[in-house]
Order: sequence, then C-alpha cells, then structure tokens
Amino acid sequence: MTGPGAPRRLLVTPPFSLAITCGPVAWARGRWSNVDWIDNALVWVGWEGGRAVWRIARQVGEAELVITGSASAAGDESWARGVLGVGERAPVFADPVIGVLAERMPGLRPQSAGSLFDGLVSSIVGQSISVAAAATVGRRLAAQWGKPIELAGRLFWPAPRADQLATAEAESLRACGLPWRRAEALVVVGRAFQRGEAPTDAEARADPAEAIARLRALPLVGPWTAASALLWGVGAADAFPTGDVALLRATRRAYARPDMGMRDLDALAEGWRPGRGWAARWLWTDLLGIAESPAGLGAP
Repeated sequence: MTGPGAPRRLLVTPPFSLAITCGPVAWARGRWSNVDWIDNALVWVGWEGGRAVWRIARQVGEAELVITGSASAAGDESWARGVLGVGERAPVFADPVIGVLAERMPGLRPQSAGSLFDGLVSSIVGQSISVAAAATVGRRLAAQWGKPIELAGRLFWPAPRADQLATAEAESLRACGLPWRRAEALVVVGRAFQRGEAPTDAEARADPAEAIARLRALPLVGPWTAASALLWGVGAADAFPTGDVALLRATRRAYARPDMGMRDLDALAEGWRPGRGWAARWLWTDLLGIAESPAGLGAP
C-alpha cells in the first residue's frame, strides 16, 4: 500500500455535512467492499488511472475537508464532486414534509459511486435483498480480483471493473451468493460497458431519461434497477427507484400514512419533480439515520 503523504485540505461550499451525506455508507455497517465510515471519517477505495487507490476524508469545519490517501491530490476536487456531490444544490420543495426534512438536514449531498457502471452493478446485486446483504455479496464479488488494501483495521477491495466482469465466468460470480440470472447479467453488463455500448457517466448526467432507456435494454434491468443505477451511480437529482420497499417504509413514517401503497408513493413523488432523488435521500436518511458525527456536526 502506498503511503498517504501529507494531508491536503479541500474547501467545500456550506451547508455541507459529511456525516449526513455518508449515511448510506454507514447503513451497511462495515460490509461494503470499498467504502466505510470509521472514526468519523469516510474511507474510500477505488480505481484511478488503472490502479487501486484510497482516500480518507474527514470534515474539520462547515466548509473544509481534510483528505489523506494514495490517490493523487490533483484528483481530490473531482472525486469529491463525483462521490460526495460537493457543489450540488438541493432543489426547493413545495411539499411541506420534504421541506421540513430538508431544513433538518441541509448538509445532505448526493453521495454516490461516481460511476454509472458501479451504480448498475450494485443495483443488480441489491435486487430484492437488504442493504447489508447486498454489501456482503458485493464484497465477495470485489474480493475475486486483486489484493486487498488494509485501512483503519479492515480490508477493502475496489469495486470490479467492466473488463473484469466481462471476462468472468458466471459460475464464479454465482459462488459469491448471486442467483444464476444475476451472475449472467453482470457478465453481459461488463461486456456492454467494456465495448462502449452503455451510456457513459457524462451521458447519464446530461440525459438521465435516455440513459435509463438504454440501461433497460440490458438483462434484469427494470425500472427500479435503472433508476437506482443513476441515483447511486452518478447522483442523478430526479432518479426515483419506484417499488423500493425501504423508501415506502420511510414515506409512510414521515407522512404518518401507514396505509400508503406503492401506487400512492409513485403519485406523491410526482410532486417532488425534478428532485425525486433528493427527496428519497432525505426520507431514507430520516428512517435509517446519518453516520456518526463529531460534536453533533450536521446532525438532524
């Protein structure tokens, strides 16, 4: 493992809370292969320039992050924009319930993998299972390639690349805990991205609707999976994973409507456009909680 070098500082525009933003990282309770929330800091491992690198990011004030790691300091700002949503601005909602959540958690930003491919792989892996179960399967999948990186007392693996999945045997993926059809679908997805047949990250950000339509041509990619890929892959503002059970639970709780069904949720979400992804994040975070926060920084 390459040494971390000197800590570097990155200014962010407030309001920003690393603890709120990284709530989804903490929900898996240390099971993700490439990210974790440890000692009030985000630990991240990924691919840059064809090599596995790591960063540890810690918030030291309302407008400043301190980053250490083996990744190039020149890429810190781009990484923070892609993975932490730094620089994104939340839309204003007329819905009073979402408005209250936004006021309670103004520092939330769209945390994501920073890659549509990674978002799609994790969404296929996570179909019909819990966050913790999906993270466990994803860790087994990532561990098939390369050596682990030891950080903060645990082992990390970067998420698999398209070329790795493209040449994988479905049987080996099945051994990670995936059903056969999902294992086979991941090989097809790897080949599609490797050949340039899938949307790029830039295309997904510029035209999410077109990206979703193209993703749906891939095996096992339905409405929930395609929207989740954009939401968790590139932080798309309006991506809405219809049919999400945890989101339904969160919405029932926030709106005090225990009888709400999926169709009711879809109808309600129409009023959240063009920020359905933001609304979903606030609702999930209200239900599942934020990452630990020093001195209550950014806590709702």
